[in-house]
Amino acid sequence: MKFKEMEENKAWAIEALDTLADFVRVDTDFRGNKVFEEKSLAYQKQCVEDGKYRVVFLGTFNVGKSTAINAFLGGAYLPMDVEECTSKLTFIQRGEQLALSLTLSEPASEHEQEALQSVLQDIPTRMDASDDGHKITILYEGNDPAWMQKSLEPLVTVMADETYPHLAPLRDKIEDLSISLPSDVLEEDIVFVDTPGVHSVSETRQEITYGIIERSHLVISFVDSGFAGNIHDLNFIKRIIKWRGRRVFFVLNKADKLESHEIDIRGGRGPARSLIEAFGRHEIPEDSEIFYFSGYRALRAQQLDQGHITLESVQDDNKVSIPTSIAERVEESDNPARDLSAYLMGQSRLPHLKERLLDYLLNENKAGAVLETALRFVGERADDYVASLENELNLAKDPTKFEELRANQDALKTRLDAIRASSDQVLNRYKAQCKGGQLDGKDFKGYEAQFREGMTNEIIQASIIQPILEWLRTDGNLKKSRRQKFKPLSAQLEHQVDEFVSGIMVEIQKTIDSAEQEARNSIMEQLGQIRGLRVHMTEPGGMEGIALETSMTKSYLTFGGSGALVGATAGAVVGSAFFGIGAAIGAGVGGLVGAVGGFLTRLAWSEERWLKKLEPIIHENVMNMLIHGTKDKQGLREAPILESVVDYLARRGDAFYDAVQEEVDNAIQAVQNECDDLLAREEQIRAESDAIIARLDPKVTVLHDLRSRAAVTVTAVYGGESVRV
Repeated sequence: MKFKEMEENKAWAIEALDTLADFVRVDTDFRGNKVFEEKSLAYQKQCVEDGKYRVVFLGTFNVGKSTAINAFLGGAYLPMDVEECTSKLTFIQRGEQLALSLTLSEPASEHEQEALQSVLQDIPTRMDASDDGHKITILYEGNDPAWMQKSLEPLVTVMADETYPHLAPLRDKIEDLSISLPSDVLEEDIVFVDTPGVHSVSETRQEITYGIIERSHLVISFVDSGFAGNIHDLNFIKRIIKWRGRRVFFVLNKADKLESHEIDIRGGRGPARSLIEAFGRHEIPEDSEIFYFSGYRALRAQQLDQGHITLESVQDDNKVSIPTSIAERVEESDNPARDLSAYLMGQSRLPHLKERLLDYLLNENKAGAVLETALRFVGERADDYVASLENELNLAKDPTKFEELRANQDALKTRLDAIRASSDQVLNRYKAQCKGGQLDGKDFKGYEAQFREGMTNEIIQASIIQPILEWLRTDGNLKKSRRQKFKPLSAQLEHQVDEFVSGIMVEIQKTIDSAEQEARNSIMEQLGQIRGLRVHMTEPGGMEGIALETSMTKSYLTFGGSGALVGATAGAVVGSAFFGIGAAIGAGVGGLVGAVGGFLTRLAWSEERWLKKLEPIIHENVMNMLIHGTKDKQGLREAPILESVVDYLARRGDAFYDAVQEEVDNAIQAVQNECDDLLAREEQIRAESDAIIARLDPKVTVLHDLRSRAAVTVTAVYGGESVRV
């Protein structure tokens, strides 16, 4: 599927949802639960509208990440060849004008705004500040990448601390930056997120993981092809893949420095093999995709095409290293610059990487599932609404069907009661799986008990305390920690705890997914039967043989608009507790540094005596983090991870249960009310049959068209079964 096609389908889905919402809100012929339906439609629209695809770029310092991103952007917008950048997140997306926006934690003072204007004085810009001072926007009078690069250098590079000290107060207030590019290189709904380069990912883990990875659709991890077998952050990457459920592309950058025989994407030799071996050591899934890439060659090719650099400068560039045979061919060409650019672009492998990125975002990632869900939802809701109109239309066209409707009334009630009983049974089983207990002679453990089983003192000792002590014993880590005021120990402990909790949560998530999927499948069958009863309400024998429409077995349900089903299907978390987990880890680590950093640092003990003294302190802090809770700087209690997770599991289970119950209740009540309403209005319908036919026929046509378009789109784009037509 092409990106343009995806955008067209998205726009149509929003338009269709608006049409259905207008029908529910203002049309007197809508007979259902207005509040419920409006909430459901609004939720679906919100999901589709928030469908920007976020691609997060990760990489250590000097891996060439900024150069690579510039290659994606088609120009040198970001600073390059600097040692490192501050921990500022940068969002890059397509816009009508080149612009840079700064989001500030506190309002910018007049002096700070003047300081920023002073460094921009040689660039044709206009600077605006929001009324509350929390946002500064710089608008450029053109689209020169050098202007953006020059603007960013005093704001995000570490060298800015020395070169632009007068901007330090403003830099400290910057929470993130947003770049808008008027370029066709970026697709309209793709946002690139440039993260800080980090040697130790755990130092900025909370901001990146909890703030960005959760909302991303794809993570691109840049790896220096010269050090592919020795990546520091693979444990972090594993958590992204296994716990966060995010896809990661591994890009072996600086491939231009490799010999041709070293480049083997199958992993049989060279850096790819080293990377795959590292995957095995860190339990990274074997199907992770690896790409060779040269951001430098791609950027030079683009700059040559755009006339920003000359042919001679590329030929003299030692980093490009053009083979003699290619150089001779270029010199003999009718258009040397074009041919050299084409050669460099091919060698960079940028086109292949971009094609795969777009293909994944459009066809494989979970945001695509959100749009598919919305399209199916449009078809299903249009089907429901048109069924109500067609029942009244059938009675207006043939009043003798009132006798059939009366004959079906008792059978309808009996079937609805049976469906409600079956649904209650499904929900009771789900509650037992979620909360624990016994049902039908079977014992269920429950989510909370499963989590607590993994949090015993023995397991914590084996999984966290002992590995930390072993880490302190190796590679001089104890000495390094003492010299650096135990910051390395706190970082390692943070990693170890996060790894431990992640492992437990992965297993619990499997249990949750299984329980919710089991309930989802059963409830869909009940809802399919309810829908069939509504469609065949006025037909002779219409209550017989109603079964689930197989075309409706995908994730089309909203469950009361809470998103319990759609959220789970699309990868979202209902009431996520992961932020709380991060806070608990951070508070606990801070407590450890405080406890160790006092009298212990002044004592010249042997290593084993140090470890003997450290073990109970580490153990106490870990138990506080996990079980008992800690205190913040103000002395207020911070909830432990156990409480945060238990609270999350309870809210997750309740949200799913309540939303399913609401959906079933609404569907049953809607059919019952419709039957009663039609019988109550029999005389009116008989008397006004012609007017009713004239009024309802056009509405039926509109709803049929929505249903048909949804069906065709789902079949054409996503394949398989479609919504019923």
